[in-house]
Amino acid sequence: MTTPAAQIDRLIHTGEVIAREGIPAADVDLLLLAHDARDLGVEPILIDVMVDEDAPAVVRIRAFARVSSAMAHLVVKADRRPVTDAAPRRELAATARTPH
Repeated sequence: MTTPAAQIDRLIHTGEVIAREGIPAADVDLLLLAHDARDLGVEPILIDVMVDEDAPAVVRIRAFARVSSAMAHLVVKADRRPVTDAAPRRELAATARTPH
């Protein structure tokens, strides 16, 4: 499985290629992104439309946007660490109230 940082890097790179050259130029990048999206549990229909070379470009771009949004949400959610000690939170709260 690809690391969360690598997934986000691939997501950004693919978006840049699409913005610069159009979605047909990103077919290989989209296939790699589709693999990451499937690993994260993104809706398969969105992934299938995103990589469907026969679908209209606007439809593929919309699917890419939905896949991107879902991936970003899932990567951030998976990367969060639970806070096991309340002390750091209290210290942060006290610091936030202290005028600088």
